[in-house]
Amino acid sequence: MEATIDGRKGMSINWEGSAITRPRMVVKPERVSELIEIIKNEKKYPAPVRAVGFQHSITRCAVADGGTIIDMGNFNRILEFGQRHVRVQAGVRIYDLVKALDARGLQLCACPEFGDISAGSVACTSNRYISSRGILGQISSTVVAMKLVIPQGTKLNVTAKQPDMLNVMRSSFGLLGIVYEVTFAVREKIGFVVKRWQMDLDDLSLAMAGLNGDGIGVRLTVYPFSNKAQLETRHSVKLETATRQWKPTLRVWGWNCLVPLVAQLFKRLVPSSGLRGKQLDILLFRAQKMFTRLLQDRIVEMSAVCLPRCRMPKWGRCTYTTWAFPADDFSLLIEKYVAFCLQYKRDHGFRCDLPTKALFVPKDPASLLSYAADGDVFTLDVFSSGGKGWEDFLIDLNQFCSANGGVPLLNQTKHLSQRQAVRGLGRKLVTFKRLRRNVDRHNRLSSTFYQPLVG
Repeated sequence: MEATIDGRKGMSINWEGSAITRPRMVVKPERVSELIEIIKNEKKYPAPVRAVGFQHSITRCAVADGGTIIDMGNFNRILEFGQRHVRVQAGVRIYDLVKALDARGLQLCACPEFGDISAGSVACTSNRYISSRGILGQISSTVVAMKLVIPQGTKLNVTAKQPDMLNVMRSSFGLLGIVYEVTFAVREKIGFVVKRWQMDLDDLSLAMAGLNGDGIGVRLTVYPFSNKAQLETRHSVKLETATRQWKPTLRVWGWNCLVPLVAQLFKRLVPSSGLRGKQLDILLFRAQKMFTRLLQDRIVEMSAVCLPRCRMPKWGRCTYTTWAFPADDFSLLIEKYVAFCLQYKRDHGFRCDLPTKALFVPKDPASLLSYAADGDVFTLDVFSSGGKGWEDFLIDLNQFCSANGGVPLLNQTKHLSQRQAVRGLGRKLVTFKRLRRNVDRHNRLSSTFYQPLVG
């Protein structure tokens, strides 16, 4: 087992590289017996003990200052392919798993666009992907079994025969045990057909009113300062002939990699924030139209839109935060959100320089802390190139979202307060706190990030 002892050297532990932690120990085990030793030996491996994969979360949820970071990179084997399941070690990258399944005519029941995520992470955290009724929007909900080492230093195997326990573990955030093996449900490959409409925000409510129905996924992109929106639908279809692989790949790469880089370049080259914002909105709106046109009315494989992280310089990355809102009133929520953004710009001079995205996620009560447990939702994914004013903006944004019925994603909502977490998740959060106290009495797996939120 590889081990590093250095309490001073910082390491990045989130997606954008902004969260730095200074653990006492960084270990990279190869066997389950070594995981057990790490959990049991409190003197050699101090708390908090946090497992990490590909650092996909946007928050400081993996912080372990003075504690122990477990790098799960050696747990990277796909163990078993079945007709309806796949069993993997927790360190397997989802992108690699998607490609391996694709070669066998299979796919995950929820397929992400962002592939640099470990299997262990998506098995027990909040995540969101464009989906439709009948297609799950959270990969954790497709987990049918997982194995973990709990704080007492013993192994635990949770299966579908224990639905209540599995429900808890799917949103346990590494706070109830270190996941080392996951079994996902899989299905035969399917595709989707993309359609898009561009419109003024005034017409959004009418456009969204006719989108209810099985098999329809929705992605909304909002430009608050240009009064524009693009509505994209995905209709699930049987996979017969799919469009060329490079087209969906180019579309995802362009929007997820090129667009943030362009925003950062504009920030450096155009000094006037007002002029910069207007020019960037025009450019990004046209770019989105071009990228989406690549897929218009074409059949696309689900696996074709799952890509690894763009290898961009740190200054060229974007950042974001996420909330979820009931789908029924979402067009009204967008009106309020746009008004909030405009007023904040007038009061503080800050505006997000990237458009806001929203993804439809159907009702999903498969995990205790699911943000879609009570009904269909849209996520509100607020993107920015960051910089001066962004962190302050997030504080006010959280207040706005919480006051308007938003539900946070504990590992994807930045600067979340305990009050906002309780308001959004209610009694379910209280239940989880009680379970955590019983399972981890010595706080081996908690951290300064999660302690105020869930204990």
